Amino acid sequence: MANKLFSELQEIHVAAWNEKDGAKRDELLKKIYSDDIKMYDKEFILDGLKAVSDFIGKLIAEDPAFNFSAAKPIEELQNSARLFGHIQTSGGMLNSMDFFLIENEKVKHLYAFMAPAEN
Repeated sequence: MANKLFSELQEIHVAAWNEKDGAKRDELLKKIYSDDIKMYDKEFILDGLKAVSDFIGKLIAEDPAFNFSAAKPIEELQNSARLFGHIQTSGGMLNSMDFFLIENEKVKHLYAFMAPAEN
């Protein structure tokens, strides 16, 4: 993955996961995610850029308190990276860790780990 994309991955990823406008969100996601991205969660797998964007839109629409932020700078390793974050919801704060696998300079696989924040 090009150094430029690694340096932009955190910024664009966070912006996309907070973007309310679907068309703007899609444009952000296209910059960093492959069209055939797979996103893995404990409960489900999303297949494709549209499915991920629709999922983000649903989270934002259903929870006005939803806000995703980075907890510390992204860490890169070969063709992968991880980003620790915080997700504010109306039900409380979650800690997250997103693990990205990169192919052809785009995120091909995204593994999303979440747990309630400890008080």
